[in-house]
Amino acid sequence: MLAIHEETRLRKRLLSILRQNSEAFQLYYDTYGYTPIEPLLDYLRTLKGCSYITREDLHQVVEFDPERSIEWEKGELIRVTYGFLPTIAKSRLIEIVPPDVFYYGTHRKLLKQVLTGGLLPIASEYVQLADRPEHIGEPTDILRLVTVKAKEAHEAGICFYRVGERYCLSDAIPPRYLQVYAD
Repeated sequence: MLAIHEETRLRKRLLSILRQNSEAFQLYYDTYGYTPIEPLLDYLRTLKGCSYITREDLHQVVEFDPERSIEWEKGELIRVTYGFLPTIAKSRLIEIVPPDVFYYGTHRKLLKQVLTGGLLPIASEYVQLADRPEHIGEPTDILRLVTVKAKEAHEAGICFYRVGERYCLSDAIPPRYLQVYAD
C-alpha cells in the first residue's frame, strides 16, 4: 500500500499523463480518453521513481481519489473524468500516406456506435490510431479493437498524421472504412 505522499505524487503524475499534457503520445487513447491499464503501467514503470508501481497502487489512487478525477472500467481501462485534451497544433502535424490498415480501441459499450457512426474526434481534435493492435492492448471483455482501412480512407480524402513511432492521428473516419478486429 502506498503512503499518502506517494499516492498524491502518483495521482498527480497520472492526471498529467491521462490529460495528455505533453505533445509526445506515449499511450493509446480512444475518443473518450480511455487507455488500457497494462500499457499505462508499462509506461509508468519507465519513469523516474515509478519502477515499483503496481496495479494495486493504481487501484488505491483511483478508489481513494477525493475529487474522483480518475475512473476506470473493471480495472482494464482508465481515464480522467475531465480535462482530456491532446494538445498538438495542426501546423505541427506531418501528413502521411498511411499503410493499408490502422487499429482503434474502444469500450465495448461504444463498439456498435463506432461501427454505425464512424470514428469522430469528440473529446479531442483528432482520432488516435495505432500501427499495430498490440500498441493498444489485448482485446478484453471491456476493450474492443477495430480495424481501420486507412489506405482506402486516405484515397477518399481523409488525412492521417504521424505522432510518434506507434500512433497516428486522423480526421473523422466514416463507418465504411471500419470493421471489428479479427486476428
